[in-house]
Amino acid sequence: MVLDGGATPETLLTALNHAGKHEGLSLIHVPVYYGSDPLGGMGVYGRWNVGNWCDEVQSLRHKIGL
Repeated sequence: MVLDGGATPETLLTALNHAGKHEGLSLIHVPVYYGSDPLGGMGVYGRWNVGNWCDEVQSLRHKIGL
């Protein structure tokens, strides 16, 4: 099942509810903004490929004490 996540929290919740009721695999398309408007960002910068599967990031996290 392929669903559109929409552009509002309500449409995303609707898609999540439909996906949760589906017995098979579901894919929800969530559009992401990229541009200069500060409201489109999360206000953070960093390395997002984190976890024990990424040796470089894990090494950096241990080096800086995280």
